Amino acid sequence: MKSVVRRLLHGKPTEEAILLRDANQFPRFTPHRFTYRGMNIEVSDFLSVAWQIAEIFGEERLKFESKNPSPVILDCGANVGIAALYFSRLFPQAQLHCFEPENRVLNCLKNNLSSNQVTTAKVHEKAVWINNDGVNFGGEGADGGSVYHEKNSQKVPSVRLKDVLGGFERVDVLKMDIEGAEVEVLKDCGDSLKKIKYLYVEYHSFQNRPQQLDQLLGLLAELGFRYQLKTIGHIAHHPFLGLPADLEMDIQLDIHAINERI
Repeated sequence: MKSVVRRLLHGKPTEEAILLRDANQFPRFTPHRFTYRGMNIEVSDFLSVAWQIAEIFGEERLKFESKNPSPVILDCGANVGIAALYFSRLFPQAQLHCFEPENRVLNCLKNNLSSNQVTTAKVHEKAVWINNDGVNFGGEGADGGSVYHEKNSQKVPSVRLKDVLGGFERVDVLKMDIEGAEVEVLKDCGDSLKKIKYLYVEYHSFQNRPQQLDQLLGLLAELGFRYQLKTIGHIAHHPFLGLPADLEMDIQLDIHAINERI
């Protein structure tokens, strides 16, 4: 009866809302397969991917326009491929490059691209970093990892993002969700970022590391980007009282930036 009343008051729940409801009832960090908008999706953690789907497909927060039917898109921290699936629906001929070093999600990424006939994507089993020498990479317990996580850390192959950018005359979209390494990598890229039209960065500030948001935003402004910020993750309701000791990050932001010079 309560569900009927809710539907009458608020309308029929969206497909994303139903997905989040189901995911909240599903055991965390457990492999799962489901269908969404006609796509077969394989995940290693249902809840975290359900949130990705709500933001990327439901809110379309990565939607962009291009006169080029084959835009160049670099997906750094591709995870299980939700963004790649979205981009491939937006531009079926997109030149997609997916970078993902996390073993637990690599198979999901490959299977999701294959089972949904995304034929223009290339998977790079490497972490984007500031050199090509490999980097220690640790799991964080969900379906991703970071160069700053010591738990289950092991050395994985890396690729210098600046070198990757050097291989393109123009990059339409750079999506970066690399769990705390974003500032170091983007600073290393420097002027190479000028060839990017649209830049999405998920910024992470870990409580035990220096905050670098000012450096990141200063770099973007210097290179001609205009940005928008959106707080995500946990929010401190009483900031002056500090954060819970078990909260890993004190800032987590979505940054959407547009290069106004190209």
